[in-house]
Amino acid sequence: MSLAVPTPHSFLTTGEQDVVLFATKAELTVAQAAQVLDLPEGAILELFSLGVLECRQEDAQHFLDRDHVYAYKQEQEEGLILMRELMRLSEEMGLYDEEFYND
Repeated sequence: MSLAVPTPHSFLTTGEQDVVLFATKAELTVAQAAQVLDLPEGAILELFSLGVLECRQEDAQHFLDRDHVYAYKQEQEEGLILMRELMRLSEEMGLYDEEFYND
């Protein structure tokens, strides 16, 4: 049996003592989630405010459930695939006329 020890995320100085914040293996920081989703960190914070992604806040740090981030990424990728397929079918059936939209 092994023991997983989380690695420190950042150090905060409170003036009297240093505080170490830990992100568990099952959590991502905002910066890590931004890398996974290929979005700016501000977009991740906007997804919090819209209720699309949930986070755990510890002081000024936000931590996201890793599995939820990857599930969101998969949903977005599947949606993009479906949208491309709809566009392809629309073009095949003549429902999408590029000349109409370029006027």
